[in-house]
Amino acid sequence: MTRRQKRPDSPEEETSRLRSAAQRLTEAVRRDPRVQDAAESLRERARMWRETARSRADLHLEELVERRYRGQPPEALGALLAQRRREREDRAARLRARRALLALAETPEQRRVLTRVAEATPWAGGEEAEVRYTLLLDELAPSGNAEAEMAVHRAIWTLAERRVLAVSPHGVVTACPLRVLPERAS
Repeated sequence: MTRRQKRPDSPEEETSRLRSAAQRLTEAVRRDPRVQDAAESLRERARMWRETARSRADLHLEELVERRYRGQPPEALGALLAQRRREREDRAARLRARRALLALAETPEQRRVLTRVAEATPWAGGEEAEVRYTLLLDELAPSGNAEAEMAVHRAIWTLAERRVLAVSPHGVVTACPLRVLPERAS
């Protein structure tokens, strides 16, 4: 008859348990592919808006300078404007290449793989970096779930078969230049 009664948790313990549960739930939601896709879509839109705003500001500055000097800016200023114009055109070309690369995705997993590879591809507007096959698996299927990992494997190898991506014998994944891509059958 003398059962040991469970003592109620202290407020600190209860808070700690709730905080831990909230952190686990947050991490599970963050790893959900749908959430990752939505976040990437928002980042891509923000990137496009920033580039559009930057281009408009550059064009407006050039117009102001040309009006000020009636189309004949001093030589140094003309060279600076020409350099800025080339840089703007290069950024726009990289942005178009990125969009073209991402447009080759046929599934959400392929889009996630291409997005990650594009971030490490300079001609697609990314920073020079090495993307390893195992890193892609860890980032895109962090749960270790066999089904999620298989979807990423399929995405990588389907893109490699279509010659969108190349996978080295050492496991380095790179994007193939767009000009060598075969036409897609519709």
